[in-house]
Amino acid sequence: MSGNIVTWYWTIYFMVFVYWLMLFYQDDSTPNNDLISWAFLFLTPLFWPIVLPVSSWELSRKALSNILI
Repeated sequence: MSGNIVTWYWTIYFMVFVYWLMLFYQDDSTPNNDLISWAFLFLTPLFWPIVLPVSSWELSRKALSNILI
């Protein structure tokens, strides 16, 4: 059972990392050789159980505010 949880955790970590890596390469505001950006890119997906719900809440809040305006 715990093996499945660990497998799912790392699978979602990898998916989040790949998605954010694609966004990182498309972003022109930060140079691709910035060490802090790379450290953030590797560390943040480790906390995806916290980051993804907060990010989706922020996106939905912004979308709702755009609809209400």
